[in-house]
Amino acid sequence: MFQRLGLSAVTALSLAFPALAEGNLHDMLPQPIREAGVLRVIASSSGSPPMMYVGADARTLEGLEAELTDALAGVLGVKVEYTNGTFDSLIPAIAADRADFAVGSIGDLKSRQEQVDFVDYVKAGVGMAVLKGNPKKITGLETLCGASVAVVRGTFQEKELAEQKTKCEATGSTLDVQTFAETNAAVMALRSERVDVWSGDSAPVGYGVSQSGGALELAGPIRSIAVLGYAVGKDNKALSEALKAGLEELLKNGTYKTIFEKWGQAGTMLDAITINDAWL
Repeated sequence: MFQRLGLSAVTALSLAFPALAEGNLHDMLPQPIREAGVLRVIASSSGSPPMMYVGADARTLEGLEAELTDALAGVLGVKVEYTNGTFDSLIPAIAADRADFAVGSIGDLKSRQEQVDFVDYVKAGVGMAVLKGNPKKITGLETLCGASVAVVRGTFQEKELAEQKTKCEATGSTLDVQTFAETNAAVMALRSERVDVWSGDSAPVGYGVSQSGGALELAGPIRSIAVLGYAVGKDNKALSEALKAGLEELLKNGTYKTIFEKWGQAGTMLDAITINDAWL
């Protein structure tokens, strides 16, 4: 695992030398990358745990995607040079050849495949958390009638819960949907027992449960609705194939699983690494 320098407005270069490349993986990289010994990666630092975020020192890039990318570079036998970017700058940076690939919870969508290719590495979706013991025995949307739910405003989950509320009311029951400006407030509503359930994106829900010290548990399975991937230039098929092969090696040797479990994301692991496998 690489130790990372903090992100600056320009770039951050990983400190450690890359691990010995596995087999012929290094040879699969495009020649310019092999000669430079560096993967230029533009990363979104505006995210939240557990995927990718800037740490407490306001400089260090942390999270599942940061660790996965470093491990991937290791098996490919190169270093990682990170460039800090906003989410909406990631794909344009690839098109302008300012980076080899982009990372930062980028959804593999059919509409985006017109601009870039995706090497998919994680499922994204919806999850729900409850207090330990699951007092109201909630296992999914259909079991929410009569409960109170915390959700972040403007999200897919808020729309989904509004639809479920209508269904509950049609049966003579209720569903109290309480909206909050950000995730931490929704979590605090659950932990202080002001609501029965917290509904949110699968990554922060899974991470929140893993970091709760046993105070929280998942309510039913994570429901996957999309896949996320590295964004690579359409004209750089060799790099896409090399990244795919490197991720497959991490999947095979157990590193992929170890990283996902560390960040509470075992339920979002893929069974196989794919390219351009958009669900939406």
